[in-house]
Amino acid sequence: MRFAKTSYVVAAAVVGMLAVGAQAADAPPNPKDLTMGKWQLNAAKSKFGCTEAPKVSIRNMFDAGFGMMVTEWTGTRADGKPFDTRYVWRYDGEKYPAGLGPNPANEKSESIAWKLVDAHHVTFIHYDQKDKVTQNLKRDVSADGNVMTQVTEYVGRNCSDVQVFERQ
Repeated sequence: MRFAKTSYVVAAAVVGMLAVGAQAADAPPNPKDLTMGKWQLNAAKSKFGCTEAPKVSIRNMFDAGFGMMVTEWTGTRADGKPFDTRYVWRYDGEKYPAGLGPNPANEKSESIAWKLVDAHHVTFIHYDQKDKVTQNLKRDVSADGNVMTQVTEYVGRNCSDVQVFERQ
């Protein structure tokens, strides 16, 4: 009898964890920052005027706590080569590395400064290794929270890219 009772308790715990997991998966995005979540590029709706469209581009953005945001950006470039980039930031206007990874000790890495305008809008500025602004970017999330549009304006190049992402 003891085995049956233990099996029942284990089964109930598994069902409970599955229910909590399902509930968490369906939870709405952070209402204070709708850019958080998992997004996939819809290349057919995007317009690339400066760069080549990637074959696949997925961004998983989340709040890691302590005011620190994280992006895991993966996909396949236009030439078929995979990419995997990670970066962290806070919405404090300070500069953060444009990507995490090894950099030569005597060379300053590229950086990005972020600003949360409101729940639907984020702006950020990309700086090169010499601290020169190279891109002005903005992300806008639709009223229903399911489409995110990122516009990248390239400084001194008179062109821009418009990427349209769909929430996954």
